[in-house]
Formats: sequence, structure tokens, C-alpha cells
Amino acid sequence: MTFPRDNESGSDATPEQLDSETQPPPSDAAAASQADFWSPDPVDVDGAEVVTSAEWPSADPTAATSDDGAISVSGSPELDTDGMTAAEKRSRFRRVAWELTQTLVLAVLIFVLVRTVAQNFRVEGPSMEPGLHNGQYLLVNKAVYFKLDVGTLSKFIPFLHADEGEEKFLFHGPQRGDVIVFRYPRDPSRDFIKRVIGVPGDHIRMLDGVVYVNDVPLEEDYISSSEGRGLEEEQIVPPNSYFVMGDNRPNSSDSRSWGFVPEENIIGKAMLSYWPLSDLGGVGNRSINLGLITVPLP
Repeated sequence: MTFPRDNESGSDATPEQLDSETQPPPSDAAAASQADFWSPDPVDVDGAEVVTSAEWPSADPTAATSDDGAISVSGSPELDTDGMTAAEKRSRFRRVAWELTQTLVLAVLIFVLVRTVAQNFRVEGPSMEPGLHNGQYLLVNKAVYFKLDVGTLSKFIPFLHADEGEEKFLFHGPQRGDVIVFRYPRDPSRDFIKRVIGVPGDHIRMLDGVVYVNDVPLEEDYISSSEGRGLEEEQIVPPNSYFVMGDNRPNSSDSRSWGFVPEENIIGKAMLSYWPLSDLGGVGNRSINLGLITVPLP
């Protein structure tokens, strides 16, 4: 038994033909996608193998190939004419700034340390002639008379025993014959330079230009004249004080007229004359006592 529809023209079409007739042809993009998916080894028209980008992905996602085959990198930092990036320049600037800061801090520390240990002074006036002259520059050792609060240190050091508030010199205190720089007791804004004649407990008297310390005449080969005013009565040097006099006895304002020098007013011991060069050397002291060693002076 036949049906009329089976004899109509075009009724013998297969399902594939029906699909091709009823569905639109694939676009170029879809065809290319299908070709890439289904063709494992595509070839070009003349038989050369074609490598698609899907098979060989670029190691650098920012890399691209130019027409002539050269590889260019997009997104890389730009280089200046000197071959350095901006980040490298900033890093170098910070490194140089840090090194300069370290140098300045070190210079300040050295300056403070030097000023703590030693200081330079200029002699004014003739009171210390013939040993020292007006305008002469001296280096003063401030460390030699350092004092420690052993009372406080004894709280932290088990084997150190001391009373509360007790102080001791780190090396030694001012000694007879030392040329010292100190703040003038009547005007601490002024600095004087004199020679120590008496230390705490000494009995000082002066008769006919000769100075007696504890009834013993003092040998003074550093003075040019023994003339000048004397002492009306014997002086006893109190604790933490010193009796000082200038080497130029006829022309010196010293303890004979204004009294003793308190220990806290003493700045240091005159150590060396460095200017003018013709006066390079000692300043009336027989030696430089650095605390640990003693250096003889010319």
C-alpha cells in the first residue's frame, strides 16, 4: 500500500539533507572553531604544517610577536636614558640618603665625644707668663678630672661599697702644679687659667714672695719673679676647693684676692699648646696625665 506523499518529488531526502536545508550554514568563526577542534593536524594548501596558537601558548602573557618575528613585551617598565627604571632610581636615592644620614650622625657623635673629653681654649692676658702668652691656643683635657657617683653605682655593682651620694675621681683630682682652666667663681661666664698651689686640707702661706705649703717652701722654677702681694694670714683649703695662683705673680688675679676655686668650677687640665706652632708643646706641666698613662712634655 502506498501513500501519495511518498511519490512526491524531493520526498526521498535524507535527514542530513533536511538538516542542511532547514538550518543556516555555519559562520566563518564557527567553521574555524570546529576545524580547530576536530582537526588535530591541519595543513595549509601547499602541505606545510600549521601550528595554531592554541597548541603553543606564549610563556609570557604580555608577549606579542611583531610582523618581522621580533618579540616585544608589553607592560614592562620604561627605561631612562641612563638605563635605570624609576623604581631603581628611588631605591638608589633612598640608599644614598641613608648613607648620608649615617655619616652625619657619626660625625655628630664624634664631635660630642671629642668635646666631652677635650676642648680648646685661648689664653687672654699675661697672668701666666712666662710659660703662656696672650693669644696662645691650648688643648684642655676634661676627662682626667671626671668624677663618678659611686654611691649610685654601688646599688648595681655587688662588690662596690660606698655611701649614698659618695663621689670619686675616675683617675685623679687636680694636683699641685697642675695648670687648670676653670670658671671664675665671681662670674662663671668667664674662664680663667691658673696653676694649682693648694689642694683640700693644705695650709697655704706666703712670706717674702715664697709660698709655703704645709710649712714647706714651694719650689717654683716656672715663675720669673717672686714679687707681688702676699697673704696676710695662713689659708686652709676647704674640702672640694683649690687654691690657685698665676705664674706672673705681680700681675695675676687669683686666690690671693678672691678666694678658692670650687671643684665644680674646674673644666679640665691644660694639656698641650698647639698654636702658634713656635709654642707647640707643654704648657707648664711636666707631663700629660691621661689617666692610664703619663706622657712627658718638652
